[in-house]
Parts: sequence; structure tokens; C-alpha cells
Amino acid sequence: MSQTTSIPVEQLKIGHYVVLPFGWKNHPFLFSSFRIKDNEQLKILRSLGVKNIPVDLNKSMVEDSEPLEATIPESPPSEAEPEIVLPDPHKAQQQAARRSIRQAERSFSNAISPLRESLTRLNLKPDEGLATVAELIRNAAATLNATEGSIGFHLVRSVRNGDPLLLHSLNVAFIAMLIAKEAGWEPLAIQDAGLAGLVHDIGELRIPTQVSRKRTELTTAETNYLKMHVQYGYEQLTQLKAFNPAVRQVALQHHECQDGSGYPAGLKGDDIPLLSRLIAVVDYYEEQLHPRNGLGSLHPNQVIAGLYKKAGKQFDVQLTQLLIKVLGIYPPGSLVTLSDNTLALVMSSEPSSPLKPMVLPYEKGRVPEGVDLISLQNDERTITGIVASDELNSQQIEYFGLTKHACYYFSLPHQ
Repeated sequence: MSQTTSIPVEQLKIGHYVVLPFGWKNHPFLFSSFRIKDNEQLKILRSLGVKNIPVDLNKSMVEDSEPLEATIPESPPSEAEPEIVLPDPHKAQQQAARRSIRQAERSFSNAISPLRESLTRLNLKPDEGLATVAELIRNAAATLNATEGSIGFHLVRSVRNGDPLLLHSLNVAFIAMLIAKEAGWEPLAIQDAGLAGLVHDIGELRIPTQVSRKRTELTTAETNYLKMHVQYGYEQLTQLKAFNPAVRQVALQHHECQDGSGYPAGLKGDDIPLLSRLIAVVDYYEEQLHPRNGLGSLHPNQVIAGLYKKAGKQFDVQLTQLLIKVLGIYPPGSLVTLSDNTLALVMSSEPSSPLKPMVLPYEKGRVPEGVDLISLQNDERTITGIVASDELNSQQIEYFGLTKHACYYFSLPHQ
């Protein structure tokens, strides 16, 4: 027989069987009655804004606790009692999501200015430049290593007039670090992944932009010149004695391929160091999304499909699978249609639920900051297809901010 009593929410413990006094639309749990299994559920319950929550004592399994005493008698409210106004969980979720995205945008933007200066002045003040680069990555790595639970990516759209090479390098660094964490690498190895991603293309600073960003097909001579960036980068990092040899090698080897078709040495398989194989996968993904000449960019889903085909031939199979895992089936920046024909932009990847990311729906005549984000984990709608950016009209392109370089920053839990 059920024995239910209401107790203060701060007295709840793991093992209590709660019976929430409101419907499923007003809370983020799958069921309204359940046994608390971990501290995460406790945190959510305490954030709902309710002082007391009913607990079924017969179904509770709380260890090392004394019997609970009811703090509120279980009786129907009288007409004289004031109506309890429950918090709006939807509003709270929206605020948390927006806050998390703003934090990601600030973190990414704060890395741009000092990094730009440190890389461009590396030859003039190498000690200061290398220290800035190392500090940026060390801080990001420390955040990752200290975070438990599922980590994905937020889409950062606030970057304006950013140097394409710099934005590319930051994206590669952050994606590589999250793959390294997912692969179970040691903390220092995760840090090396970030450093390698950040400086892998540093040799391009010696290539004139009329070659590296040429908007028409390169000549054979120009192609060969552009390929020299790997040697230039390796020589510069070696001369400065920057970082450890494994990181410096990546600048030279990130265009080597598993089947030997890459450059400069035509290395094959395990002859290519693991760190270089990691950056090769991430560099390809980011370059296909944002080619530095501004032409021929692909939809994230198209790049994922291309990686599948190249895995085992051009790229390491396991690292390719890990990249897809951390970015999701629909990576941030993907344009999708929902089951109710809504057009939406994927804003955050959800590694624990790859088919149900957080999206920004298109609402004509409104600004995106005023439109509610949709967490498909808590919504009946599903993704039914992908949309190419050239299928959008000018208002939709402006609304989603597709003229900007799409960047990534970690989607950390409980921000």
C-alpha cells in the first residue's frame, strides 16, 4: 500500500521515490514518478522551484537514513489555501540553453585576439607568442579534463571578420581535444592534441593569400607552392623549439594519408604517428566546411558522408568514427527540416542522443534571439531531412547567420 508524504526538497536523497505533483510538460524527466538514481536528478529536482515534493516511502530505497517524518500532512488543499504557482520549467530550460551558448561564444571570442597577435608575431617575440598559445590550450584542456559527463559542441556564430586561417585552427584544436578525451587519452596528450591543432597550418602564414585564398583553380606551380606550407611550418616550429617533437611533426605530416597518397613523404598506415592521423581527419572536416578560398563549401552531413567513404583509405577508421561521435549525426551548423516541416539550424550536438540535437527554428519576421530553441530530446518532433544553404532565401540566410564562419566551442554540462 502506498504511503506518500511531502518532504522538503533539500531533504531528498538518492533512492527516494518521488511523485511529482505536475505533468510531464512541466519537468524534464521521462516520468512523473520515479526513484532518484543520482546527484544529477537531485540537482534538477532542487532547481524546479518547489519547496516540498511528495515521496512514496514504500517504494523508496534510501540507505543509511532515518525514517522520514511528514512535514506537510497529506490532505487535499482547502479553498482558503492559496494556489501554488509552479515554476515554468520550459522558461528555465530556455534560459539555461541561451546562457550556455553565450558562454561558448564568449570563450571562443576571447581566444581570438591574443591568439592572432601571438601567431603573427611568433618570429619577433617567440617566447611570448608560444606562452599565449600554450596557456589557451592548457586552460581548455583543464576544463575538459575536469568535466564529467557528456560533452558536445555549441555553434558559435558571433565571430565577425575573423581570419579564416585562425578560425580554422581554433576549430581544429577544439575538435581534436574532444576526440582525444573521448578516446581516453591522458591529460597531457589531450593538451598536445590542442596544441597540434592550433599550429598545424602555421606554415600557411608564409604563403601569399593570393595563392592560399585564390578563388579560381590553382595552377600546378601554385599547388606545389601551397603544399610547401607543411615544410615551412615544421621548420619554423623546430627553429623556435616550440612544444614537443610530436606536436611539431603534425605541422609536417597532417596531409599524409593512410593509403600513402598524401604528402610530403607518402607515409602509410601506422607509419603516420597517431597525433598526425588525428589532426588529418579534423583538418579535412573543417576545410571541407570552410574552404579558405570561400568556394565549394559542403553541408556538415555531406562532409560526414565523405569521411565515411575515405575512412580506411585516406583517414584512420577509429579516429573518423570518434569525430562523428563527438559532432553527432547532425553536427552544429547543419540545416535540417523537422517532422512538422519546420526549417531549423542545429545549435548544439548531444552526444548522448545523436539524433536529437538542440535546434533553432526559423520564424519569419522574428529575430533569432527571441525565438525559443527546441531540444529534440524533449520534443515529439524529429529530424526528417537536411537542407543545403543554396536552397534558402536571403531572409533565411540572414536569420541563421550563414554568411559567418561557423565555429565550435565545448557544450559543457551544468554551465
